[in-house]
Amino acid sequence: MPMTDNLFWRRLHSFMGVMPLGAFLVFHLYENSHSLSGPVVYDRMVMDLRAMPYLNLLEIVFIYIPLLYHSLYGLYVWYTGKNNFPQYGYARNGLYTVQRYTGIVAFVFIWYHVYDQRLLAAPGFGTVRLSIGHPAVFIIYFVGIASVAFHFFNGVWNALIKWGITVGKKSQRLSLGACAVMGLGLIFVGLRALAGFMG
Repeated sequence: MPMTDNLFWRRLHSFMGVMPLGAFLVFHLYENSHSLSGPVVYDRMVMDLRAMPYLNLLEIVFIYIPLLYHSLYGLYVWYTGKNNFPQYGYARNGLYTVQRYTGIVAFVFIWYHVYDQRLLAAPGFGTVRLSIGHPAVFIIYFVGIASVAFHFFNGVWNALIKWGITVGKKSQRLSLGACAVMGLGLIFVGLRALAGFMG
């Protein structure tokens, strides 16, 4: 199917962002919240996850392949899309612009995070704490978590429109408010988990 069939590819792009990736994001921030309970609890949780059967296969199928597609098609959308916010300063255009930029930040941050915590070092409380103990790395994680959370929940709002679930202006306003609250909540959870490694 050619890339010019935008409806199919864009819907697949939004689906990948919401379902496997969004669900994993929520779970990943939840599991990192174990940092608030200290190193012993966190490391036990990590060991239990690492002991899951077929873990590598599950990660490839449900995380890395969707992430690769969502990232690459997102870059394609960035390259081919037009940013008209300077000419038409509507709120929706503003959100679209922020979505584009947080997508780039999220792309860089996620692959850095994979390198930093999966490829470079063994997972564990001490490893994370040592990494984010560097001020520059802490800022990268701070900005990265906020960008990923915004990108996800604004993406959920857009997906509801693309899939014809919220078609009217009222339903779109209500869903935008709900997504904004959930996005702020996710940012709070993520930054609290980050603070747990510093405490």
